[in-house]
Amino acid sequence: MRIFTVAQMDDNSIQMKNDLQMFLYHLRIKAEVEVVEMFENDISAFTYEKTLVMEQRSQMLKQMQLSKNEREREAQLIHDRNTASHGTGMVKLQTAITAPEKVQMTWTKEKLISEKHKNKEACAPGYKDIFSMKPNESNVRRMHTAVKLNGVVLNKSQNAQLVLLNMPGPPKNRHGDENYMEFLEVLTEGLNRVLLVRGGGREVITIYS
Repeated sequence: MRIFTVAQMDDNSIQMKNDLQMFLYHLRIKAEVEVVEMFENDISAFTYEKTLVMEQRSQMLKQMQLSKNEREREAQLIHDRNTASHGTGMVKLQTAITAPEKVQMTWTKEKLISEKHKNKEACAPGYKDIFSMKPNESNVRRMHTAVKLNGVVLNKSQNAQLVLLNMPGPPKNRHGDENYMEFLEVLTEGLNRVLLVRGGGREVITIYS
């Protein structure tokens, strides 16, 4: 058995390892203890870019969903207009037939080009913001933890029959669902068999149990 524990910058890694080994000894559990040190100053460019791509994809999906809703509203508006003008359609058609000289084109080539340019300008800022955005620092730290812990586990226990991992706490709001699943994917990437474990907070394990 091999146990990995995460140490932050202000933790004493050696003391943590000794305490955990002593705790396991009292529980009569034979296991190797590996301390994974997490320092914010060693965040790699790969981790930073991976976080940025994750957030860009999330933002783009939100904008695509918004555009879909706008299209649905526009379709409903067109339907309502057609329904309202259905009763007067035949009158307008008869007028156009009897007086063709009064019919004027309301849609010109210049207007078409102008509308296309207007739509392009309306859509461009949103996508421009996506490619100029910077990743959230909190997400970068979470991604750094997931990438580094996954790398250590792969290096030491890639062929393990089973890997047990503490499941990170789920987000408190739905806006972080897609990012949460991305972190889990990175954390378990390359591992053959993984069991994510999360308690209710009331579990107590002591040497006197």
